[in-house]
This record gives sequence, C-alpha cells and structure tokens, in this order.
Amino acid sequence: MGEHDGLTELGQALADLDEGGVEHLVRQHLDQGLSPESIIIELSAGMAEVGELFRREEYFLTELIYSGDIFKNAMTVLQPLCKTAADRKDGGVVVIGTVQGDIHDLGKNIVVTLLECAGFTVVDIGVDAPAQRFVEAAIESQAVLVGLSMLLTTAFDAARETVAAFTQANLRDKVKIMIGGSVTNDSVRQDIGADFWGKDATAAVEIAREVCQ
Repeated sequence: MGEHDGLTELGQALADLDEGGVEHLVRQHLDQGLSPESIIIELSAGMAEVGELFRREEYFLTELIYSGDIFKNAMTVLQPLCKTAADRKDGGVVVIGTVQGDIHDLGKNIVVTLLECAGFTVVDIGVDAPAQRFVEAAIESQAVLVGLSMLLTTAFDAARETVAAFTQANLRDKVKIMIGGSVTNDSVRQDIGADFWGKDATAAVEIAREVCQ
C-alpha cells in the first residue's frame, strides 16, 4: 500500500482505510473550493484501489466493508452539495439500477451521485431490479439513457433479459443502455447487447453527456 501510482492524497487515504484522514481531506478540499464532483472522483479512485487490493487478497471482506463505510460517511457531506449543484438540472434523465439477482450498490451510488453533480436527473431504482422495473422507470421518466450495474458474473443473464425487455417494449431505438461494474468490459457489453460500457463512474458521466446532448 501507499505506492499506487496516480492516486491523490485523498484517494490514497481511503485506500489505506484512514478514516480521519479522509474526513480531514474532504473538508480541506471543500474549503479550498474544489467541486464535490472532483472530490468524489478522487474517492472513487480510492475505492477502485480497495477493490484491487481485495482481488489480490491483500484486503479481505472486513476491509472492503470498512472502506465502504468511510466512503459513505464522506458522501453524507458531499451529496447535499451535489444536490445543490444539480438544482439547475438540465442534463437529461438517466434511469439506473443494479440488475436482478445482484444486491451490490456502492458502485451504483457513486455513479448516481456523480450524475447528479453533473446536472442530470437520476431515477435510482435500487438493487435486484427486475427487467420490467427498468422499462417502467424509463417510460415514466422519459429517460434516454438507462444504466445497468452489476458486480456478479451471474447477473449477466439478468442484464441480457433487461436489454431484451426494452426491445420487446419497442423502446430499444429510443433508449441507450450502458453497463458498468468491475466484472464488465466491452466484450460483455457486446454479449449483453448494450450500447455503452462505462469502465468507471467518470466514464458513465461522459457517456451521459454524449447521449443526452
């Protein structure tokens, strides 16, 4: 630890599970006038590093849960500021949820907050969301972009079914679908039949800007 290239001091503090350090640096960044969006991006990079350490078995479930708690505490400070920034909401509507059979929400919540910070209206349908729920939410909100989040390879079938549900509802040409999560990549996107793959939360915001313009 401590030697990961490209992590800011804040990202590194989160990767090192330094709760006090994260709290201090978040407040310091805000005092210095940094945007909530840029602070969340730094924290997201720290979370990605925690995920990497977990995959390498240098961290275990306890560390993973603790890092999530530190992140969520930071978000309680940043999210209200994002909401203020997003009051001008002119970026378009995005529906986002974790697909059926998967109950992971940390990555999804990062994307939701960043999208709100960027001025998008986000309809968050939560975790373990059935295909029809995505379709209903897109119809109700007139969203042009739908995000499917997944952290389990076993959720790929549910993601495929969700894309198929949009086709069956005659919405596939009206709605763009992006996928994301640590188990996804561009070949998974092709296999599932989605339009975009967001490798991280920042990429998801870029995709939203591209689609909603």
